[in-house]
Amino acid sequence: MKNDARTEIVLANWGRRFIAWFVDYLLIVLLLGYFQLEAIETRIVPAIFLPEAPGTDLSIWSPLSTLIFFFYFTFSEWYFGRSIGQLLLNVQLVDIRGRGASLKASAIQSIGKSNPLLLLFDCLIGWAYQPSKERRQRIFNMLSGTLVVFIGKSDRTLREGKYAKEP
Repeated sequence: MKNDARTEIVLANWGRRFIAWFVDYLLIVLLLGYFQLEAIETRIVPAIFLPEAPGTDLSIWSPLSTLIFFFYFTFSEWYFGRSIGQLLLNVQLVDIRGRGASLKASAIQSIGKSNPLLLLFDCLIGWAYQPSKERRQRIFNMLSGTLVVFIGKSDRTLREGKYAKEP
């Protein structure tokens, strides 16, 4: 965990952030499938908490997988500053000043991306709400005081307000 402030904060674009999340999502889903979490979960969790998609045998959401996603994002982004998907795409979670995010801030922002349905609303509200739009923050990023920054070498950046932005 590194707490050094960055010299220039370059906000990561939404596409790069989505791809990083999707890489993490696929990785965790594959691991959950390998370890047959859904089979274990149906034995432990009452059926009322596992709603199925109409006409299928697929669960709409899984309480245990949501918890696993939450812990994965919380600890990887707090301890390492980024998850595996973020590592591959050169993005990192930092606080508003550009230093490493605290455990509390990492946990708060992880709530919004632990469940794909919640992430959709988190992003839509973040895109529509002007103060978080300027910093490219989801609502849970705003609540936690965190930013997602691009840490690679950028050929060009846009300067809008206090932060540089990756196009």
